Amino acid sequence: MTLMRDTIQVNLLPIEYRVVRKDYSFLVDWRLLLGTLIVILTSLSFVAGRQFIEANLATKRVALAEVRAEIGRNAYVAQKIRELEKIRDEKNAKNTSLKSITVNKRKWVRILEGLSKSMPLNTWLDLMKQNETDEQDMEVHGRTYVFPEVAEYMMELEKNEYFQHVTLNSIEFLKEQERSFFVFTLKIRINPAAGMETFAHDAGKGKVL
Repeated sequence: MTLMRDTIQVNLLPIEYRVVRKDYSFLVDWRLLLGTLIVILTSLSFVAGRQFIEANLATKRVALAEVRAEIGRNAYVAQKIRELEKIRDEKNAKNTSLKSITVNKRKWVRILEGLSKSMPLNTWLDLMKQNETDEQDMEVHGRTYVFPEVAEYMMELEKNEYFQHVTLNSIEFLKEQERSFFVFTLKIRINPAAGMETFAHDAGKGKVL
């Protein structure tokens, strides 16, 4: 048989020397309650924020759907604009081509005039051709009875604003049917900028050569 004895603590110190033990057990309860409250508030904030974001996304989706529907209704307008832009570009390209043809025609008239006016009396041209890879290069084949007239012809051509460089590619003495003459070939570099401003100005005014 076991007897349980209760322990009784008796403080025999005088009152002024006694130390009273404070009970802090209630603080544990407050900390637990505060932590629980923070967790609850955080959860509520998260739920509320998520609901707000979802509602905002739903609103944005509705607005986006309305915009897409509006775009779909106006798709024919965009198609019409593209068709009109294509027609405009085609007409602009045609106008540019026509202006270019007009300018080139006037320029080549000036070039042929320069070749003709600079030619000496005893000289004539047999062939003139343009380089296929570089349209600014031209080759001229001619004949002359007087050798020095070839050099004279080259100097006169270089004075013309439409020609940048004139070089002698070849010269050969030939004799046919009791006639002797020199066959020569000149390489002429055309000045691409010569007369362009004047031609463009005249083309804008609608002048005809």
